[in-house]
Amino acid sequence: MKRSLLRLSIPFREPFATASGVVAARDLLLLRLEDDDGATGFGEAAPFEPYDGVPLERVADALLAGAPLTDGAAPPQARAAEEMARLDLDARRSGRPLGEPGAEAIAVNRTLPAGPPEEVAAAAREGARAGFQCFKLKVGLPDDAQRVAAVRAAIGSWPALRVDANGAWSVAEAVERLPAMAEHDIELVEQPCATLAELTEVRRELRLPIAADESVATPEEVEAAAEAHACDAVNVKLGASGGYTAARETLRAASERGLEPYLSSTLDGPWGIAAALQLAASEDVSLACGLATLELFEARLADALARPSAGLLAVPQGPGLGVAVDDSALAEVLVEELE
Repeated sequence: MKRSLLRLSIPFREPFATASGVVAARDLLLLRLEDDDGATGFGEAAPFEPYDGVPLERVADALLAGAPLTDGAAPPQARAAEEMARLDLDARRSGRPLGEPGAEAIAVNRTLPAGPPEEVAAAAREGARAGFQCFKLKVGLPDDAQRVAAVRAAIGSWPALRVDANGAWSVAEAVERLPAMAEHDIELVEQPCATLAELTEVRRELRLPIAADESVATPEEVEAAAEAHACDAVNVKLGASGGYTAARETLRAASERGLEPYLSSTLDGPWGIAAALQLAASEDVSLACGLATLELFEARLADALARPSAGLLAVPQGPGLGVAVDDSALAEVLVEELE
């Protein structure tokens, strides 16, 4: 089996702002496997150090060492890339999609950065015209209340509006700041604080629907969240969970415990988005998923999958992940070949 590992840097159309900071480009790793017959499979590793604390170099080292699927010490993003590439290769060989047949399209939210209220409102207005029925707004900055109000005014009363603090607040800060946002009909608050214990306190104090994200990546963590009554929903990411199979187990654990699951990307590339779409379809996920993020990029690579239409994103039908990227589009974002 021939292996190659590429480092990519995909520029954003506009710098993307969250409570963790502002980024101008998304750095990813792409693992390519080729068998003796020339069949290929691709796996994406998408750590995001400001968000998950995992350096890209650590994931690259694990993938260069080989076989991180069997190494529990390897970062979950490395395990995800290795498994994704092998699943993609196997499915391409047999001419089928990676996931089991399911929905042909998945409801997705429009993600809005934590920028100036008037700019974010303009982006929200554009999303409403495009037919999105769910919006997720990044929060965690002093002007959050103004931004939430501006977005609600821009999209009207009908679409769902979520806010996502990425664990930026203490319990006291969340309890102080969220009521003003809740006046604008918030569907759920995603990860207001860092830990499950803090989510439990916020949920008890405010009685707002809470979604766990960074604090829940495995079935065991789902179990702990359910036992603590920390959340109403669980946001699952393939990279953080350690791959397609692990994410599927986490989704199922959430459903079994009465927690509503959905899938999101950490600003992933097209391979990660495709895998998540196929998984969402296979598992009949009904909540809008945070997978409409390719449109944030300024690169031809972002066109490897169809754009959302009326708030729905088509599920790639394969073979494998169903992602085809030509060499010139890949070269446009290639930083270096590591292996």
